[in-house]
Amino acid sequence: MELDQAGYRTWEGQPRSPWWGCLSIVRVGLSLIFRRWVFWILIGLGLLNFLFHFAFIYLKATLSVQNENIARFLDNYKVTGTGQAYADFMFAQAGICALLLAFAGSTLIGSDYRQGGMVFYLSRGIGKWHYIVGKLLTIAAVVTIVTTLPALILFIEYGTLSNSFQYFLDNPRVLCGILGYGTVLAVVQSLLIFAIAAWVPRTVPLVMTWLGLFALLKGLADAMRAIDGNRYWLLLGFWDDMNRLGRWCFGSLDPNRIPSAGYCLAVLAALCVVSLVLIVRRVRAVEVVS
Repeated sequence: MELDQAGYRTWEGQPRSPWWGCLSIVRVGLSLIFRRWVFWILIGLGLLNFLFHFAFIYLKATLSVQNENIARFLDNYKVTGTGQAYADFMFAQAGICALLLAFAGSTLIGSDYRQGGMVFYLSRGIGKWHYIVGKLLTIAAVVTIVTTLPALILFIEYGTLSNSFQYFLDNPRVLCGILGYGTVLAVVQSLLIFAIAAWVPRTVPLVMTWLGLFALLKGLADAMRAIDGNRYWLLLGFWDDMNRLGRWCFGSLDPNRIPSAGYCLAVLAALCVVSLVLIVRRVRAVEVVS
């Protein structure tokens, strides 16, 4: 039977780079997350915090027109306008995002090892680095949606409801802080949850390992600091390291306080390198027979 009779047609298009496959991995990964009701519950918790700040900013803008003293009184609660306020908001969102990633890691990464999803991806004409980058971008997109995007909306809302757009010109550090803190959270958490999920693919052990990593190391850091009196022990708390580095992006971190942002950056960079090595080693162990 000829090919034309069988329904086949010659394709004369220009093939695209396999790196475009990373976007398809992101699209499929996000669709898997948004199909689970547990993720919508956690996202809803994050929206409650966002809606509170959104309403508070609107209330302040409305009352400021009538009485500026009320606006200054509301600023005492540090929930609007300043870099400290946005840092506190993103820190709260990051906690919710950590819970979300604890379950998302099993869906996005662990299921690929348990159900053969990685073999399917690698048999589609993409390489292992394409798979790694695609999964990292998916996790980073989840972190951005929960933390960075709401903060940007609040920043735009606050500047729009001000008396003039001078707020945007007077506070470029706030915008840089939001993007910087969001980048820290996205990069560190995406690499770390990928590394853990690749080696601990089952849901319950993964959740216990992910949450225990932050809780146990923070407890160990506080205990060692109390015993030894050396504040550099606090660097063992990776969650606090991300918080300190994020606050440095906003300019709200005391430069004389130990540990400094430079030490936090060094520890998180080392953590990212170790995580990437573990990821590559685990992915390379998968063989696809074509």
